[in-house]
Amino acid sequence: MAIVERVSLPMESDEYREVEQLFEESNTKGFRIKSIDKVHNYELLQQFENKKEWYLETYGHVRVVKVFHGTRKDNVSSILRSNFDLDRSGSHIGHRFGVGVSFSAQSRYASHYCDDIGEKTMLLCKVLVSEIKEVPEVRNPIFVSRQPPEIPGREPLRYDTTAKNKEIMDVIVKYHMHSYYPTHVITFQ
Repeated sequence: MAIVERVSLPMESDEYREVEQLFEESNTKGFRIKSIDKVHNYELLQQFENKKEWYLETYGHVRVVKVFHGTRKDNVSSILRSNFDLDRSGSHIGHRFGVGVSFSAQSRYASHYCDDIGEKTMLLCKVLVSEIKEVPEVRNPIFVSRQPPEIPGREPLRYDTTAKNKEIMDVIVKYHMHSYYPTHVITFQ
């Protein structure tokens, strides 16, 4: 079983301020951060690093982006221990840009997926991105793509990420297990 270390960051630390700044850049709802915890799970980190090598070999390039994942407080421990469950992704609200794990560069967007009442939690994650494809929003679950489209001229290789808008990454969807790693838990109200 994976060991999860979770340490509360002091408000005056550089790391706290860096995470706070990312959160505040799109915090148009007036949320206030109560705490930021740094997370370390060696097993998940190794799987993430292995997946990063696979991306480099498969796509020839990869970048790591920091994005948010809103979730219910009850899900946090399980995610930190075992990572996101692709089978449960989208179970709270649904899939609109693909059946995978959704992230957003915008904290205000990710906050829609948090608990409705009281204290909320959001994860800041490192996510691997190589080939990203914008896709239209689909509200009918019957028509939502279960896998990303093939890359033209590189078939059968598929995009690793789909997005609402690939420039601002307001919504991105990941389809490969361990192409994401939760680094911080943000508690806010």
